[in-house]
Amino acid sequence: MASALTQRAITRIADSGFDKAKKLAGLSLKTNVNDAGVTTSRGYEEAIGILQPYILSGKEKEAIDAQSLVAGYSNSLTKLSQKEKDQNETVAAFKLQEQDAYFTSFDGDVGGFRAPAALIGATSESLDNLVLGVINAIDEKEANIQSTDVLRGYLNDLNQRADSMRDLRSKFERGELGEGQMLDGFGYYVDTNPLDGSIRGAALLPVGLAPSDLTNGYRRLEATTKVGNALLPVYAPTQRNQFGEYTAKIGDATWSGTGDGALGTGEATASKFLFKEGEFDIKNPSSFPVRTTRVDKGSFGVGFTGRDIEGNPVEGMFYRGNDNKLYSVDQTTLEKFKQDPVLNQKLDGYVARFSPTETKDLIKESVPFSDERISREGVLTGFQSEASSAQAEADRLQNLGFFGRIKEGSRVESPPLTERPTSFFEAKNVPNIPEEAPTGGSGADIIEGGKKFFRAVGGFFGNRAQ
Repeated sequence: MASALTQRAITRIADSGFDKAKKLAGLSLKTNVNDAGVTTSRGYEEAIGILQPYILSGKEKEAIDAQSLVAGYSNSLTKLSQKEKDQNETVAAFKLQEQDAYFTSFDGDVGGFRAPAALIGATSESLDNLVLGVINAIDEKEANIQSTDVLRGYLNDLNQRADSMRDLRSKFERGELGEGQMLDGFGYYVDTNPLDGSIRGAALLPVGLAPSDLTNGYRRLEATTKVGNALLPVYAPTQRNQFGEYTAKIGDATWSGTGDGALGTGEATASKFLFKEGEFDIKNPSSFPVRTTRVDKGSFGVGFTGRDIEGNPVEGMFYRGNDNKLYSVDQTTLEKFKQDPVLNQKLDGYVARFSPTETKDLIKESVPFSDERISREGVLTGFQSEASSAQAEADRLQNLGFFGRIKEGSRVESPPLTERPTSFFEAKNVPNIPEEAPTGGSGADIIEGGKKFFRAVGGFFGNRAQ
C-alpha cells in the first residue's frame, strides 16, 4: 500500500508518462532501506503502488512492462515477508528463552527461587548467554543477506536488561551493596496465586525494563528481603475486588490496598506473618508450598497457543466454568465476557499464565464456549464471590476474639454458663451468677456492658476463693 505522499506523487506524474513512473518506483526502492542497505517491505509496496495503475492503462507495451516490474517486486516482497516472518519466529523463540531465564520453579536445597541472592548470578548469566545467541543469529542472517531489523530491535531491549542485571551482579559479588540500601530498580517477583497464596516460582527482575507480559498485574508489597546488605522490594500478582481494592497473598500472608502505593499487611494476618524490613522469607516449603498452576472454577488462564502468519506468538484464553469444564475462549467470546460485570472483574484481576507445554495440555482438555452460558456464569461466579467474601469476613471476626469484636463495636456473644450435676457439698455453696454479656447496641453501650460483665465475673471468682 503506497503512502499518502507517494499517492500524491502518482497523481502529479500520471500524465507525465510511464518512464517517470518507473524512475519514481526505483527511487522508492533506494530510499526505503534498512541499516544494511537492503530494500524494506515499504519500498517494494510503494513501488508496486506506483506502477499498478499502468497495468490497466490501455497501452499494451506499458501494461506489459508494468506487469513485469510489478511481478518482480511482488516476488521480492514475498521473499522479504518470509524472511521477516523467520525473524519474528526467531525473536519469539528468544523471548520464550528469556522468560525461562527469569522465572524458575527450581526448589533445591541450595539456591533456587526461594533464595533471591542466588537468582542474581543465575539470571545475569542466562541473559548474557541469550545476548550472545541473538548476536550470532544476526551475524548468520547478515551473512545470508537477510534482514535483521526485528532481531536488532529485540537485541537493543535485551541488552538493557542484561546490562542492568550484570551491574547488580558485579556490585553484589564485590560487596558494594550498602547496608540498608533500597534496591528500588529491582524486584523479587514471587509468582503466586493471590486467591490461595500458593507459589509457582519467583524471579529477580529489573523494574521497568522487564517484558511487560511477565510483570503485568504485579504490585509492590510492604515487604523487603535482604540481598547481601541491601534491601530488595517484593512484588506479587494481585486480585482486584468490586471496591477497587487490590489483594496479594503469599502462603497465609495477605497484603491489600488501593491506589498506586505499596500494598500493606492486613490486621488479620499481621500478627502471624509480620515481615519486618529485610525479613521476607519463603524458604519454608510447608508454609509456602509450590503448586502447579491450574485454572480454578470461575477463573481464567492464558498461554501461547501458536504463531500468526507473520510468526508472532499468539496467546489463547481459557476459562474454567462452574460446571468444572475447561473452555477455550476466542476473541469474540472474550469481548462478550467483558460486558458481564462479574466476569470482567475476573479478567481485570489475576489471570494464571501457563508455559507453552502446559498450554498444549489445556488445548487438549478445552472445549468451545457457548454464548448462552455467559450470563449464567456471571451470576454463579457473583454468588460464589459474595459467599467467599462473607465467609472471609466471618473468619476474620472470629479470629479477632472477644476483645477485638468489642473494639470494632461488633456483636459480642459469651458462651452460656451451663449447669452441671452437683454433689451435696457443692450445692451448699451456690456461686453468684454473673450478668449476661452485652449482645449489641452502640460502641459505648458495648464497652460499658463489657465492664459490668467483667466486674460480675470478678465477684464470682472472689466468692470461690473465700
